[in-house]
Amino acid sequence: MDTSQLETFLAIIEYKNYSRAAESLNVTQPTVTARIKNLENELNCKLFNREGKYVTLTNEGKVFVEYATSILTYMNHSKEAATATQKPNLKIGISPGFSYSFISDLIQSVKTIDNLNLVIIEGKDSVSLNEQILNGDLDLVFTRNIVSHKPDLVSEFLFTDKFVLIVGKNHPLANVENITLNDLQDETLIWYRRKTPLLTNVDKALIGVPNIKHIEVDNNEMLKKVVSSGLGVGITLLLGIDELDNDRLVVKQIKELEQLPNKVYVQYRNKILINRPIKQIIYSIINHELSS
Repeated sequence: MDTSQLETFLAIIEYKNYSRAAESLNVTQPTVTARIKNLENELNCKLFNREGKYVTLTNEGKVFVEYATSILTYMNHSKEAATATQKPNLKIGISPGFSYSFISDLIQSVKTIDNLNLVIIEGKDSVSLNEQILNGDLDLVFTRNIVSHKPDLVSEFLFTDKFVLIVGKNHPLANVENITLNDLQDETLIWYRRKTPLLTNVDKALIGVPNIKHIEVDNNEMLKKVVSSGLGVGITLLLGIDELDNDRLVVKQIKELEQLPNKVYVQYRNKILINRPIKQIIYSIINHELSS
């Protein structure tokens, strides 16, 4: 019995199909079939029943699931323990649009942790970050509305972010107390990543507001600079606003956007070497939100 057999066994359970399991493992279907056959021979029992294109667990297979998961976990932990004296590398992915102060707090928390190498990337979107942590390319991700359910991943809800309207200090809407979407009529709306799943809901909410001109920019910092110059208004996320932005921007709530889903989650790989620094980073981010 080896890790490849156990991983193949669990992949078939997930995909309920030999060929799809083979694709996920980047091997051929005959390889998958051979691994399961060898595992069944070693255990002296049948693990799967075939039902057309799909497979289901036998009673023996259902019993073996817990053992297979535990064995893989112990094997992975033993590998980590064997390299415990090495300096761990932590790869963190962040959804687009988080402010520099958010990232600065993250880096500040990491600076207090000895013997830790760190890589921080801004992902294309939450979906791609989710795929990267599933593939093992990242150890920790901060994502929006995306959660994975895998035995080796921990997913925790952090807090709910808010969509807000930002305008320049001299913009007419800066002095309006209760703003609605209809107040955006005839405005130039500056976007960052308008076509992402997150902002698609905002775009749909704007249907029916007449004569809005849409302009997209390359990043959230550019959005804020364009808006502060008076060339348009922007809809962004509250976590994308720094305290320093208050000198050049006015942040406004829009009631119609308050109910749009926008939960922030942290997901991380359950690895012995990085669990302590990950917890420290998470607490730092929570403190950032509570103090902002």
